[in-house]
Order: sequence, then C-alpha cells, then structure tokens
Amino acid sequence: MKIAVILLFFLGTNLCFSQGVVVPEFFLASNDKKIYVCPPCNRRCDDLEFETAGVCEHCNMKLITQEEIKESPKKNRMKVGFYLQSGVEILDFAGPMEVFNYSGYDVITISKNKDQVFVQGILKVTPDYDLEDAPSVDILVFFGGNAILPSKDPKLIEWLKQQKNTKYYFSVCSGALILAEAGILNGKQATTFRNTLDVLEQNYPKIDVLRGVRYVDNGNVITTAGVSAGIDGALHMVAKLNSLAIAGETAFYMEYDWVPNRGVVPCEENPYKDMNNIKILQQYRGVFMSISTEEISIKLNKEQGQLHLFKEGRLFPIFYLEKDRFLTSHSSHIMNFKRNEKDIIIGLETSEYRGVFFKKQ
Repeated sequence: MKIAVILLFFLGTNLCFSQGVVVPEFFLASNDKKIYVCPPCNRRCDDLEFETAGVCEHCNMKLITQEEIKESPKKNRMKVGFYLQSGVEILDFAGPMEVFNYSGYDVITISKNKDQVFVQGILKVTPDYDLEDAPSVDILVFFGGNAILPSKDPKLIEWLKQQKNTKYYFSVCSGALILAEAGILNGKQATTFRNTLDVLEQNYPKIDVLRGVRYVDNGNVITTAGVSAGIDGALHMVAKLNSLAIAGETAFYMEYDWVPNRGVVPCEENPYKDMNNIKILQQYRGVFMSISTEEISIKLNKEQGQLHLFKEGRLFPIFYLEKDRFLTSHSSHIMNFKRNEKDIIIGLETSEYRGVFFKKQ
C-alpha cells in the first residue's frame, strides 16, 4: 500500500508539473548530467560545482550551467580599507568585515604602522598595511573605540585628505570623528555613537548631527550609530552598490535579523524604492499549502505598504528584495515565489521549510 501511495504521489506531481505547477527541482534532476555552478559573485562558492539545478547553498543564488557561465564574466572586486587603531571596538569592525567579505569585496586592514593593534585589550590584529604602503581603496572605513586619539593625529588626517581615489567613506560608531576632522562630513548629515553625539555636534558645527537613527547615507559618505549599527550600515552599502537581493542573501548567511531601510537615505541612490510599492506587493497575497498540508498565508497591510507572513497565529514582516524574492524578518530566511508560463504565481519556496508550498485557488 505504501509503495502504491508513493508512486501515485510522484505520478501526481509530474502531472501537476505538466499543467504548469512548479515542483521541487530535485524531483526532475535525476537524469540531468549537466554540471551546475554558482554565477560569479566573488565569493568562495565561485569555484564549486553542483550535480543538480537549484540554488547555491552558500550564497543562495540560482545555479547556472557551465555553458552559461561564459556569459557571466567575473567583475572586479571593490577594495575596502579598514583603518584600525589601538583600542578599536571588536564588533565595530568585525560585523562590517563579515558583511563585506561574504558579499564579495576585497577587504584589507590598515593602521598607522604595522605594529599589532590591541582590540579592546583582548585581541591582537596585525594590519596588512600602514600609512606608507597602503594601496588606494574604493571604500575607506573608520571605527570607534579610542577614536578621539586618531582623530587628532595630524599624520592620519593628512593621509586621509590625500586619498583622492577613494569613492566612498564609511564610519561606524565614534569613527565619525575622524571623518569630521578631515572635513569630509562638512555640510552633510551624520550620526555616531550615542555617547559621542554631543562631541560631534559641539566640535564640528558644519555637520548636521542626527540622533536616534541607525545610519545616514549622503551619497558617497555613510555614518552609522554605535557598535552593531555598523552591520546595518554595511548591509545598506551592499544593497546600494550591488543589490538589495545580495544584501538579503548576506543577512541570511549571517543569520542576522536584518530590517532593511532603517536609516536616513537623503541621496538619490535608494535601493528600497520598491519595498513598499503596493502595486508590486499585492500580487504576492494568498494562502499557500505544502504537500504535508502545512499552511502559511501572505497578507498585505496597505496602510503600511508591508507584506506579512502569517503562521502559527503570528504575523511576521517580509521584505521585498527583487521580483519574486523576499527576506523574512525572523531569522532572515529567503522566500522565493514560483510562477507558471503565464507569469502567474503558483507557489513559493522558503529556506525555513523543505519543499514547495502551492498556492490555493
């Protein structure tokens, strides 16, 4: 009896597929001898090979064939320079370092000299470069933790002013003081660690200091609040320079409960413009059921411009990343909606559950 039921299940699944309903890809890959690879994302998974179609288990990007890889040349990696001073806060730099590294950036460390940097008295870091031999970088980052001393270091400030090839400046916590001393924040909005807000405001009157915000984006300069806020600022920069989807995949990998768009973004380069678009979001509403009869609902709050996942009697916000791709607010799971040949949504997959949820008619 059990064998018969299983056979009927597979036959039924194949029949549904022939009528346009999506089924898990591993049901269909048994006779597929192609080699699949991750599209170039400048991450460690670029060199891996997979036997079946699907998504990369490391970066969650859709796998492509080796033939298709020829049409996806590798991009030049942006170089990020982390300036570390003695006493630097661990999470100030470790959080953003994880974000940029996983997102495919080339991260290097710089200090005034090549002596080991003492991090909060419990960790020692040997910098890659000093001020004499540091290469040009695309993004230059400064952190809090004893940041007042480097902000008053003439040699560092002069070096910073000479970095003409740097495209973006980024500070975490009281690292904003270093950018302020170099005049980079003049005429701009900025934020910093809550205990440093008064210092920044009183000593640098040309800066519009914002309080109670996670980060502030001025186009080519981003400043964040203290410690963990650097993670949000780094994810925002990835969303801005790469895509909201890549930032979401990075948060998923880190198991970081990221809520996108928590900062102040007065510049034109806003990666969140479609997140609350009712016209886009309303097509994803519905009730979805798995083969094992688990049921989840996707509901739209039009006043908030927000989709919610309803399960187990609770509502969880889900955030639009790109077409058919969302990030959930709990444990940062990735949710992918499936369409048929008529471009109608017929199901969804989520990293939280195994298998496909089919949309109820």
